Formats: sequence, structure tokens, C-alpha cells
Amino acid sequence: MTSAAPVPPFTARNSLTARWLGSSTGATPVWPDQPDPARYETVLDGLEDRFLTRPAFLEADETKALEKDLNGTVDLLLSLPDRLFGGDVHAYAAATGLRPEQARLALRTPGQQPARIGRADLYHDGTRFRLLEFNLSSALGGLQTPELNRLLLAHDDLAAFAASEGLTFPDTVGALAAVILEAAYDLGRSRETPRVALMDWHAGYAKTEPEIRALARLLEPHGIEAIPCHTGQVRETGGRITVDGRPIDVVYRYFTLGELTADASSLARAEELLDAFTRCATPLLSPLRTSMHGNKRALAMLWDDRCQATYTPVEQDLVHRFLPWTRELRPGTALIRGEQQDLPAYCLRHRSDLVLKPSHGLGGTGTAVGRSMSDQEWAAAVDTAVKEHYVVQELVRPSPEQFPTPDTGELSPWTLNWGAFLIGHQYAGAFLRGLPTGRGDVISYDNKAYAGCVFESRRT
Repeated sequence: MTSAAPVPPFTARNSLTARWLGSSTGATPVWPDQPDPARYETVLDGLEDRFLTRPAFLEADETKALEKDLNGTVDLLLSLPDRLFGGDVHAYAAATGLRPEQARLALRTPGQQPARIGRADLYHDGTRFRLLEFNLSSALGGLQTPELNRLLLAHDDLAAFAASEGLTFPDTVGALAAVILEAAYDLGRSRETPRVALMDWHAGYAKTEPEIRALARLLEPHGIEAIPCHTGQVRETGGRITVDGRPIDVVYRYFTLGELTADASSLARAEELLDAFTRCATPLLSPLRTSMHGNKRALAMLWDDRCQATYTPVEQDLVHRFLPWTRELRPGTALIRGEQQDLPAYCLRHRSDLVLKPSHGLGGTGTAVGRSMSDQEWAAAVDTAVKEHYVVQELVRPSPEQFPTPDTGELSPWTLNWGAFLIGHQYAGAFLRGLPTGRGDVISYDNKAYAGCVFESRRT
């Protein structure tokens, strides 16, 4: 392994951050003396037990620009079947790497539209946000992050700073509740409190149950009866989907296409389950077809030569500014920096500037970062990636932010992965994961990242 990249000098990312760090308490970790026990339990259920020592801050123009860029990217991703495949969603599904049985499940409900529920993973390079990947799915972690915002506001100094700066934060669960309520009311059922099943695949429920139960508690004040459950609890009774005898209006899915098609037994159970949902007219949030638009091959299509030729000037600016250069890694040539070049050979020559990612991987699993590998290791990784379903992406070098060190009271560099939620057309908050700069190339919970939250200014 080569040595880690040098750490650039500190600069505050915006003036709001600079004011916090420059205050008398800017080098002091932010944590309430007496955290609210119920809120703390909810935070732990959703975010584990490692927390950044202060929140991050967004200024109003940053939030507005981020919401616009996230919506513009989703618009492009949802347009890909029409833009590149003449509206043939089956051809699009195959191009994104879905196996035939996965495409069959995803497309079994004609006309069902993908949902705008997702979380974008972003780095800030010191100048702007750059999109690493966009998980368009309802199977999202970090939805409980606003409870961490509320927990931290019990810290007197942060509360005073938030009041003086007019800081706030989006209610992620509230935005999600609005989408669920709309789906329930579209059914025309008269019950005053809609009932939603927060449903995971039976095999994975033991791991996700605490987080799902935490979300159920948070949905209740929004007029939703949420039932944590797994697919093994589903029954069809009197023309309704039921869980433990209770009729369900909407299923909010945590299960994924990969789980439904893991083996023949899972596929058979999935077919039965989806048939029952169809017979009982029970909507699934988000629809399985949304997964086609949220994998890394879909992002790579936005840099495809054919797609580039269809862009308006505004669309081209968005892709080139917001999305790092990303291509499906395969033998042959690609248009790179204005000229056709052999793609694998280009990857070998530009090891320190590139990252390899599996098309359908999660949590950074399988990611290879060229700058942290020897030439020989990188060549082997490229050879493997060409034979499998990988994309190659331009390396984004995130600019570190300063965070207080609990033991010394000094500031030290940390690198952040910003998980920005888009629910409907609304930027709905961000779930931060961070590591000390230089500790790891992939910032994820699998690498023991710390969780954090974001406050934003509404002042322009």
C-alpha cells in the first residue's frame, strides 16, 4: 500500500462554520450534560454510538443549490429509459445490470412510477459538493438524524449560536410522512389514521429491527400508525394485506431486489408476496423499479457519449460540475477528455486519480481506491473489475473540516461523507459520517465512521 494523501491546510468551509469555530466554545465538543433518555435511545437505535464532536453547518445558498442539483440529477436518472432506450424499460433494466428475474420483479407493475425517495452520498472538495452515488430507495439508513439535532440543542452554547444565527434543520421523518400519507389517501380509504407496515425481508429483520422500530415511533406524531415487521408476518385476509391481524394501507419497504432474488426459495416467496400486494391494491414505497435508477451503472450512463449528446446546456453543466467522471468499466474505448481512449489502459495510467466501485455494492464494499494501492495491486483490481460489473470514477478529494478533540481541546482534521436526503422534491436533511482524515479511503459504518448532523441557515 502507498502512503495516504497529504492533508491540505485547514480552511473553514463557509463563513457560518468559521464563526462557530472562532467562537469561545468552537474548540469544545458539543454534547448535552443530560441527554434526553428517550431521544438518546432513538438516536442510538438509528445511528449506533459514535458521534462527531460538533454538527456541520450549511448556509442558505448552499442548501438551495444542493436541493436544485439533487433534483436535477434525479430528473436525469429517471429520464434514462426514454433518453437512451426509446422508452424500453426492459432494455434499460438489462443495461443497469439487473438479472432477468430481478427485472421481472421490478417491472411487474406497469405504469408504477419510481419514487423520489433517496439519499445522495457526497464529498465537499472545498469548493462544491460532488456526488459519489445516489441511493434511490426506501431502504435508507440515517432517517432518524434530526433526533440528533434535537439532542444537541440541549447544549446551551450550540442553542445560543443556533438562535443568534437563525439556524434550523429539515424534519426528515416529517417529509417522509407526507409521502406516506399521500400514498395512503390516494387509496380513498376512510380510516383517519393510515397504517403503514415498515417491512424488511425476514432474513435481515433481526439486524434492522431497532432502526425500524425507532422510525415507527417517530412517524406516530405525524398521524401514521407504523408497524415494524418482516415479510414472514404478511397474510392476505378478506382482500387486505394484514400483519398480525391488522389491515395495512401502505408497505414501506426495507427489503431490496437483491434479497428477493438471492436464491430460488427467496424468489418464489417474493413472487407470492408481490402478487398479494397487487391483488390487495397495497402500494409499495418505494416501488422496486426505483432500484434501477439508483445503482452506479445508472450514474455512469450520465457520462455515456450518447447521453452527453442529448443534454441541454443546463444539464451538461450539472453533470460536469456535480457528478465526477464515471464510466462503466469494460474492454474497448470511451470518450475521455475529448478523445477516444482505451478505457482499461487509461485506468492503468491514472491509478492515483481513479476509484473502482461495484455497480450494486453498498457501504463501500468492494471499492478500490487507486492512490492507496501499488501499481501491481491496481492492475489486478482493474483486471478483475473489467470482468465483473464495476464502474470507474474520478477520485474526489474531500476537503477536511476541523473538529474538536475531546481529550486535548484542539482541532483536528476529519473527512465527511454527506448523506443528503431527497424526499419528494425536498432536500430533507443530511446524515453525516466522518473519520479522522487519513484513517480510511471509504467513510462508512463498516469502517467505524462517526455519525453527525447538520444545521442550516435560512438567512440569505
